[in-house]
Amino acid sequence: MGLDRVPSAREPRLTVPILRAVRVLLEPAAVALDNALLLQRAEALSVTDDLTHLYNSRYLNVVLRRETKRASRTGRSLSMLFIDLDGFKSINDTHGHLFGSRALVEVAAVIRGSARETDVVARFGGDEFALVLPETGSTGAFAVGSRIRERIAAHRFLAGDGLDIHLTASVGVATLPDVAGSAEELVQAADKAMYQVKDSGKNGIQAAASPADT
Repeated sequence: MGLDRVPSAREPRLTVPILRAVRVLLEPAAVALDNALLLQRAEALSVTDDLTHLYNSRYLNVVLRRETKRASRTGRSLSMLFIDLDGFKSINDTHGHLFGSRALVEVAAVIRGSARETDVVARFGGDEFALVLPETGSTGAFAVGSRIRERIAAHRFLAGDGLDIHLTASVGVATLPDVAGSAEELVQAADKAMYQVKDSGKNGIQAAASPADT
């Protein structure tokens, strides 16, 4: 037979006044914790894209400038990928912007899953994405870009919504110091290489040419 435990007369009892005092003491800590969580969330929102939860272009520019300085200081390579989806507008026109947004979320997941842990993946805007690849030469960057392009082409988008949409991507690759000497030049070189793919039929990858080759 079990025995009910009878509180000892010496044990302190949590009376209402004591509970109120504890609450008063803990309230500032609770407020501080709430404020810290709100600040953390605000900081996360300031560097991430609302739709895809990839980094946004603002943060990409910060990383790009930082990594450009580091590459110049250490003498190591830095590469960038510029990715533009081919014919993405047709999804919005045919199925509406809601499905277009869902497709972009899937594209972001494919890109993120194809990149390496050290790569910084961002939504540049609209249906454009960009990656910064620290300590990566043109050969390594081309391999990452090729893997992303192939996986986008192989993916069945919006299958969960009863659709079967295929997308392709045009990818431009640029590497510092091979074709650029600054963050701005690296972006321009990757963007130009991407448009060369567009002009030559889309669904491909192109490495930017060095100034000596142009």
